Amino acid sequence: MKFRLSVNFKIIILVIAIVNSVLILVIVMIVNQIYQLEINRTEESAMDLAQSIARIPAISENIEKEDGINVIQPLVEGIRKNTQADFIVILDMEGIRYSHPVEDRLGQYFVGGDEKRVLVSGESYVSEAVGTLGESKRAFVPIYKENKQVGAVALGILVKGIKERIDSILSSTYIVLLWGNLLGIVGSVLLGNNVKKSIFGLEPREIAMILEEKNAIIDSLKEGVIAIDKDRKITLINREAKKLLNYGEEIMGMDINQIIKNTRLPILLQTGEAEYSREQIINDTVVLVNRIPIKVEDEVVGVVASFNKKNEVQRLAEELTGVKKFVEALRSQNHEFMNRLHTISGLIQLKEYDKAMSLISKVSSEKQEITSFIIDRIKVNEIAGLIIGKFDRANELKIDFKIDSNSSLCRSYSLEFKNSLVTIIGNLIDNAIESLNDVNIKEKKIYIGLFEEENDLKIVVKDTGVGIPDSLKTKIFERGFSTKVGNSRGIGLDLIKSNINLLEGNIELKSKVNQGAEFIVTTPYQN
Repeated sequence: MKFRLSVNFKIIILVIAIVNSVLILVIVMIVNQIYQLEINRTEESAMDLAQSIARIPAISENIEKEDGINVIQPLVEGIRKNTQADFIVILDMEGIRYSHPVEDRLGQYFVGGDEKRVLVSGESYVSEAVGTLGESKRAFVPIYKENKQVGAVALGILVKGIKERIDSILSSTYIVLLWGNLLGIVGSVLLGNNVKKSIFGLEPREIAMILEEKNAIIDSLKEGVIAIDKDRKITLINREAKKLLNYGEEIMGMDINQIIKNTRLPILLQTGEAEYSREQIINDTVVLVNRIPIKVEDEVVGVVASFNKKNEVQRLAEELTGVKKFVEALRSQNHEFMNRLHTISGLIQLKEYDKAMSLISKVSSEKQEITSFIIDRIKVNEIAGLIIGKFDRANELKIDFKIDSNSSLCRSYSLEFKNSLVTIIGNLIDNAIESLNDVNIKEKKIYIGLFEEENDLKIVVKDTGVGIPDSLKTKIFERGFSTKVGNSRGIGLDLIKSNINLLEGNIELKSKVNQGAEFIVTTPYQN
């Protein structure tokens, strides 16, 4: 099994490595800077002190005298002991020492070889050399007597002492840097834990696996899926959505308004309210869209939409509900005809043969009349079947269902147009039946008219129900609004309004309380 480091451990190692690299670089820079500053300070101090000693008269006057050492040695050693100098050597022009921290070396030649410049050319300078006391920084200054060089001052500070002073200065710096390293380690642990928490404790490979699974699942959906962020940029789109949008360029990261001109997704970024089963036209195709805001801690950070072709949804719905509708139609007809058969049976048993024949003739005539009329005048099979079913349902509920004798539906219509007509006519008739079924009214009547005029199709559905008050005439078309009790109410009229809008049509409502309601729909043929 391959060993994998956790993201938490990787973050800790990375941060510690970065912190230590930075700290080491800082330490090197600080050490070099402090060392250089200390060397420069030492050289300047040595040069200043050497120049001061060179100007002492007692020294210039006693150089080259036989007993000059006895005067110069105690004078110079007194100065050395009160300063940071490790040695102060007074030289004559031959390089003979007139002072030295070690008395045994008095009168001997100066060691180092770096004294020649001051003795030969009278220069003042600082050098580094190894003498009898060890490696040192040496300041050389010429000594003059009456404008004539008679010797030189060699003032030295041992390099070993300089390094000890630098180390003492850096000791506090090392402590600070050590604490910085410890804080970096603690910070890296806290950062690693925070990052791990923000990704729900998942490892990168687990996140990658989830992402691949999500993409595979989304692409396998038969519905189109598209999502945007709070800047309206597309963050997700599946294969089905790309197929429907038919956009040749790369879509990810583009503004949603560039792809779908009439989209409502940016509106949901403001409202934060979900929308379900809303109709929309995309590339001349009617689709049903569900739009849901994406919220993080009650803040809307994006919107996701899923959509499918309306005709596909309707086809599936018809397949799923076709049997149910067929059974309901059979049940209505069976119930109605059973009532009629019981009546006929009773009349026969009472030997009222003429009345039985009359009833049989009436039932046969009514059914034949409506069926023949519809077959003759309504050439759209979906609408014809719908009206026959609604007619049987109305008869079962003792509602007088009339179709205008001038009604006709003979033109050739597209599948989308016919589907919209089924939704509009079916829901209008259902609303009329429902308004009459729940009230106690003597004359329960429904009137329907379908008129193919020159430029428009006109649909009229009228009932003798309780009517609609003026205060509710605009609200009844809002999704979810209903005067009835129930969770599945307030959808029919919203569907009617949506389909009329898609067909670029118009709906008019005429109604008075207790005098019924009349809905008049007009829609152009070309849409």
